[in-house]
Amino acid sequence: MSPLRRLTALGTVLGLGAVLGLGALPATAAQAAPGGYTPGANEWWMTSWAVPQQVWPLTEGAGVTVAVVDSGVQASIPDLRGAVLRGGDVIGYAGSGDIDYATYSDSGRDGHGTAVAVTIAGQGYGTGTVGIAPRAKILPVHVLYPLLSNGPAHIAAGIDYAVKHGAKVINVSLGGPAPSALSCDPVLQDAVAYADAHNVVVVAAAGDTNLGGTGPEEPASCAGVLAVGAVSQNSTLWPNSTRAPYVSVVAPGDHIVYVGSDGRYDTVGDGTSFSSPLVAGAAALIRSRYPSMPWYQVVQRLIGTAIHIDTPVPSNAYGYGVIDIAKAVNAAKFAVTASSPNPVYARYLSWLRSSSGRAWAKANGVKVAAATPGPKSAKAASTGKSSAPATGSGGLSTLLIVVIVVVVVLIAAVIALIVRSRNRSRRGPRGPGGGYGPPAYSPPGDPYQYPRH
Repeated sequence: MSPLRRLTALGTVLGLGAVLGLGALPATAAQAAPGGYTPGANEWWMTSWAVPQQVWPLTEGAGVTVAVVDSGVQASIPDLRGAVLRGGDVIGYAGSGDIDYATYSDSGRDGHGTAVAVTIAGQGYGTGTVGIAPRAKILPVHVLYPLLSNGPAHIAAGIDYAVKHGAKVINVSLGGPAPSALSCDPVLQDAVAYADAHNVVVVAAAGDTNLGGTGPEEPASCAGVLAVGAVSQNSTLWPNSTRAPYVSVVAPGDHIVYVGSDGRYDTVGDGTSFSSPLVAGAAALIRSRYPSMPWYQVVQRLIGTAIHIDTPVPSNAYGYGVIDIAKAVNAAKFAVTASSPNPVYARYLSWLRSSSGRAWAKANGVKVAAATPGPKSAKAASTGKSSAPATGSGGLSTLLIVVIVVVVVLIAAVIALIVRSRNRSRRGPRGPGGGYGPPAYSPPGDPYQYPRH
């Protein structure tokens, strides 16, 4: 039995069954003015983070695609009108991910993937629920329900699909038991590395220990994943949030608005399944404002600006603390320097240097970055430009390659002019034909090997 099937046999997939039945809650109008959003009355985290006042004036997530690797997304509900792109299915259904297959009998709640998508990019047209990054687009990737025969491989395939179809952030609010707190299924680890190497932020729920077992969860445990725990309204740890060394940050995960596949707002959800998309949405906000900022600096900003709750820091419960979105999206005012921790990137680099990582890197043309992750200065952080080599194919950024090629062409042109001038002086003026003889021989082939993506 696969890890995901083992977890499902217990009746839960990372908080799908963790729902507080508080009865029907009133809907509130979200679109207060043209171009403006007003969160629903029960989205308490919006007030805690001062999102409308301090975050949305800077960025609303425009231009960023967030993949929801989950049970599918019910794209037809009013709260997601215009926010869902055509996605895909990796478990054998001929669909585009726009149908949510999670039913109450499967998960303890209808429409898990839909609820996650609304948390990220809700539009407020139906229940009044607005996502944390309302102008981001959702790429739905169906990896779950009703087929669960190959859990880790399905999640890995979903991550691959998301990368190949333009996602800049991937949210995975599901998983299964991991081999250990700092390892994961090899196929799943390769998929995460593929996303990292292609400059994609991967965010995953840390797990709901008391609901889904007592061990670590994957893909949260994979190297290169930003794993998110859950806190309640008073910043205390949500009781079922998994405690593990891979937890990097925490976010609200208690009394979260739940809009399921029927488009109704009649319950409130809890669990790391909902703290994870809030962080994925925060990553989308950063990427929208700083499109040139590489994935590992986006992660570093979320970690480096988090509010410390527990001691020591980091702790297995809170990681580095509760994310502070207003600071995370304002790099000019809240700089994160090279000395700031980045355990997610450090683990990714460490895995790349392992025997498995080296084999994968060689097969995929990825070179390990030699520099310490993060910008070398506050100025670099404020512009979102990386001062460390990227860990993508070939190990060189596209900009650096362009600069090298331009310099080489200019040098070659100067040399050609010098040679031509010398030939003229040596041979005298050109004759009626205008030439000096046959052209010089040039060896075939391109001397430059560009990275292939």
